[in-house]
Amino acid sequence: MAISMMEAYGIELLKAHALSFEQVSEQLKENEITFPIDESFDFSVLKSLYDTDFDTFKQAYTDIYTIKFLTINGLRNILHMRFHIPVEQYDTLEEGNGLRNVPASADVEQQIRTIVSSNWKVERNGQTLTLFV
Repeated sequence: MAISMMEAYGIELLKAHALSFEQVSEQLKENEITFPIDESFDFSVLKSLYDTDFDTFKQAYTDIYTIKFLTINGLRNILHMRFHIPVEQYDTLEEGNGLRNVPASADVEQQIRTIVSSNWKVERNGQTLTLFV
């Protein structure tokens, strides 16, 4: 089950504001999207996912997801939004195709391995990860 980068951003933004799946579902179901968030995010992308593939939406919101077409900047954003890992805590590979020294527990590593699309490689180096395409 894979979702788009924008769908992942929307989910992580709502979860960061402690909105439950039930709260979000109710608003999407009623098409009255008035989340108490100051961000200017267009939640219509989540409404579309909710309407077309509810099961994928539910799993992505309540558990884990894979991001299709994940970019390096998208990965940086998800590391920050979902795992609270700021960009200052890791390095960009010289080739520009990945990140190294990303601090991650075994649990976070497993989640990252699920989130990144199949073209990404994840290698453990002690207490950190290297992620690259």
